[in-house]
Formats: sequence, C-alpha cells, structure tokens
Amino acid sequence: MHFFNSPREQFFRPLTHGNRELCATVLRQLHERVHGTNADYSEPLTREIVIEVIVRALADPALRAQAFDDGRAVSAEEERTCAGELLLKLKQHGWIEDYRDPIDLRPTLKLSRAGKAFSQTFAELDDSRTRTRQRNMRSARKALAAFLDSQDADELLDAHEFASRVVQDLQDDIEYFRQLIQSLTREALAQQVAWSEFNEFIEKRFAREYAVRLVADSAERHRGHIAEALDRVLALPGDARMAIDAHLLQRAPWLERETQGRSPMQWLADRIQTMVDAACETKLPMLRSEMNNYVRRFASLLRQALSLDYGAESPLGRTMGWLKEQPAPARLTLLDVLGGRLAMSEVRLAPAVLRWAPQRRDELPAVAMAPLVIDAASRLDAALRRAEAEAFALGDRDLLAGLLPLLERGPIGLGDLTVKTARDALRVLHAVGAARSPEGRVHVDVRRRPGRIENEFFVADDYELAARESRGTAR
Repeated sequence: MHFFNSPREQFFRPLTHGNRELCATVLRQLHERVHGTNADYSEPLTREIVIEVIVRALADPALRAQAFDDGRAVSAEEERTCAGELLLKLKQHGWIEDYRDPIDLRPTLKLSRAGKAFSQTFAELDDSRTRTRQRNMRSARKALAAFLDSQDADELLDAHEFASRVVQDLQDDIEYFRQLIQSLTREALAQQVAWSEFNEFIEKRFAREYAVRLVADSAERHRGHIAEALDRVLALPGDARMAIDAHLLQRAPWLERETQGRSPMQWLADRIQTMVDAACETKLPMLRSEMNNYVRRFASLLRQALSLDYGAESPLGRTMGWLKEQPAPARLTLLDVLGGRLAMSEVRLAPAVLRWAPQRRDELPAVAMAPLVIDAASRLDAALRRAEAEAFALGDRDLLAGLLPLLERGPIGLGDLTVKTARDALRVLHAVGAARSPEGRVHVDVRRRPGRIENEFFVADDYELAARESRGTAR
C-alpha cells in the first residue's frame, strides 16, 4: 500500500508551516478527546468541538504568537477564522475526514486512520503526566498459564506480545535516563541544577513506576515461572500441538512466513524465552546502569554547585557583581588588596605536558618486612580459607559435566540424585538453574513434577531432567 496517495499526498504539510507547534498541540488534544483515557464517547466529534479545541489551544501565549502577530489584540472572530483555516488544512491533507453518524445520520468528523496513528504518537511523546505502563511480565506469565489451561491459541499470541513489550519498555526507560543525563549536562553548562526534573523523577516516575518495575514486576522475578511454563508448552503431545499450530496459522497468518516450516507453537515459545532472557541479561542491567549514572551525575553536579556557591545571592556572587559594576581604578585597587592577602600562598599552573618522574626503588625509604613464617598452622589456615572460598563456587559447566553422564541412562528426577553431604545438596539445588542456562538448554530439558522432595538438608519442588535427544521426537 502506497501511503502518499490521495488524500494523503501532502499529509505532513500542516506540520511544516509557521504554526506547526499549534497544529501538533491540536492533534494531541484531539486524540485525547476522542481516543484518550478521558474520552467522551457520548458525543460525536463535530466541527464545533474541533473549533473549540483549537480556540482553547490558542489561549497559550506561545502558540498564540505563532498564529497572530505578537503584541496585537485579536478578536474572538479572528480566533474562530484561524481555527476554521487550520481545520480546513487538516481535512484537505488527510488528518480529519467527514463521517456520517449511522444512528441519526448527522454529519460529523473523525480522525482518519493515518491521523489517529500519528496523533497518538504526539500524545505518547507528551511526558507532562505520568502514565503507568502495563505490567507486561506478569501479563505474559498469566497468558501462558491461561494457554496451558485452555490451549487457546490467542493466549499464546498474547504472551508473545506481552514479552515483546517487556524489552521495548526497558529500552524506552534506558532512552529516558539518557535524555535526563543530557538535560543535566545542558543545565550544568548554564550554571543551573535540574531540580525540577530530579524531583519529578523521584516523586512520580521512580516511586510510582520504576520501583514497581524493578521489584514487583521485575523480569528476573518471573523468569523462572515463565521458563517452567514454556517447558510445559513444549511438552504437549503431538496431536494437541498440531491442532494448536493450525489455530495459530489461522489467527496469525504472518507466522507462516516467520516459522519457515517449523512448528508455530515452538517458534513462539522460543521467541518468548529469547525475549525474556534478553530483558533479564541485557536490558535490565543496562537500565540499572543508566539509572545509577543519572543519580551519580546529579549528585556530582550538586556537590560541585554547593562547593562553588556561584549563585547571584551568595557572597561570592554579590562580590563579583559589585566588582563588575565598579570603574577600572576601583577594580584594580580591590584586586591589589586581594592579591596582597593571597601573597602568602603560591599558585602554579601545570605545564602543557605533565610528566611524573618515576621513583627509583633504591631511593625509597627502607621498610622493615615481617619475617615470612611457614608452619603447620599457617598452612592449615590457608587451606581452610581456600576451602571456604570454593565451597559455594559451583559453575554451570561443572554441574552439567556431572549431570550429562547420568542422563545418558534416561530421565532422572532431583529426588534420584544422591545427597549425602552439603556439597551434594548444593549441586541438587543448582541443577535446575544449570539446566536452564543458555548452555544447559542445548543438552537438557527440564519439566516440573507434581510432588516435592524432602531430605535432611532442604525441602523443594521436584523436577525431571532429561537429555534433549531422548525427548526430541516428542518435541
């Protein structure tokens, strides 16, 4: 489909005129009026309502100056004439179109399909009010649970959509903090501290959105449950999978192009797992890093501002202002007095190329070294420290090296693994995590069992581990 066809041949022309900011504001308010959270669905969009929205936008002095000569008194009739001209431009170029109400056949207006899409972009770019995003991690988890209960293909498609939004939301948050850092730099160059942005971030964005995003809706918190649900999805029998694949292709024909002969259900499960892993391993650490950079940068600029005290009301600011207002003789006299007071100190400028002369070892003062004592007690202490450091150092590769030989004889449960020592207990507790690691998923399948295992060391849920080749036919 070609976009720039009639009536959209000059679709963006209203946004290229001198009053383009007024046009963008009107489009944003129209979207909020028709499709926003406070939309009034009881009354259709008429010409008078659009005129009223434009006139209300003209009440802003900055937008009013774009439409009329600055400083000139404007009558109400001139305002309505300007509003009518802007409405005509929006209709001519495809933003608004005529619509006849099917109930009472009254002529009304509506945002065109393209007008709605682009005006929604203007509305979403407005950060003047905080919008709490959907809890996409929890939504993906619930959609997977609903799919396992009903085997409805729409639930699996919803889970895939929610998982894709998780990465998108985290990337938007990262870009938000990078924008805040840039704003800090601009205001620091203007010798200002961005108090308003920082207060808005702490009181609104962080308390209401990011605190929940990093705790209750953290990607890491729900990652294990989603991985377990995906394992159950992939373990569905062949006849159920074929029926689900057929429904998926019927509901989402684009899957046929993406899967290229694979099972659509398996492709969606793999994509969900990939996006959740990307959110936990890449985007979430980046978000924490950018947030830390912003807070650290603001704290540094705040300390610098307090130490310099360059405000106009500070003693240093008043002194510099008074010095600037004095004639040249008085200014030189004051500088001579200040120079005399500072005469006891010595100030030097570092040269263009600063080189540090390395100290020679023979010029360093001799330091008495304690004698090195090696006896049975020191050897025992070193051995104990090394054992304590290595006690909990269990790598995924080492755990897989111990599990894979056992899985060659067939699937085993966690309760079948030998637990005689504390280190054996640690291996059992970390076995599921090693099997779900990027390296472990290549060789091992994990499925949760209904029962629980209990021994003298711990009580935990039971899982079944199987070599991927042994269940490849069932996949």
